[in-house]
Amino acid sequence: MRFLTTGEVGELLQVSIPTVKRWIRDGHLKGFQTAGGHFRVTADDLERFRTSRQIPTTPDAETRVLIVDDDQQLRQTLLEVLSAEPTYRVEVAGDGYEGLIKVGAFRPHLLVLDIRMPGLDGFQVCKRVKADPVTKAMKILAITGYTEGTTRAQILQAGADGYLEKPLSLVVLQAEVARLLRDVSSASAALPVPTGGRA
Repeated sequence: MRFLTTGEVGELLQVSIPTVKRWIRDGHLKGFQTAGGHFRVTADDLERFRTSRQIPTTPDAETRVLIVDDDQQLRQTLLEVLSAEPTYRVEVAGDGYEGLIKVGAFRPHLLVLDIRMPGLDGFQVCKRVKADPVTKAMKILAITGYTEGTTRAQILQAGADGYLEKPLSLVVLQAEVARLLRDVSSASAALPVPTGGRA
């Protein structure tokens, strides 16, 4: 488990250290005091707080993208194409189960998700990601080679933020990934900054 200082929390959320301390004291942000009297916040508690208040973090030096697809050749192609963008850090998973594990560990900003996979399919992965308060703000770009009439409606209903059909146009893929990640970085903060109280 990772513990963050008030300075690290402030840097991530673009607020002052006194503001972070007020959030903790007022019970808005879950934290605890060390024996030395310093506040600490777990990464999970910070993410729950940030997500529930729709607060954007500062733009990372790298943007995390997770590709989940059972087609090894396509996975490798997508990895190479998206890794060419220097600000993207890209990881891959070969099925839905591995994908969910990496969602928890890697915390991607964007999930590029194949819909039709054996075992845990993309519909189930999408629903689980969007049902969890910690990950529901994560963007999901669904991809599929099955283009029957109801597929698009079903995956958007499951919570996907975008949808592309195979065979993929890599140019279109790159544009859609960029669009969804722009939406992440331009989200507006919804938490009023507390006033008063000691720093």
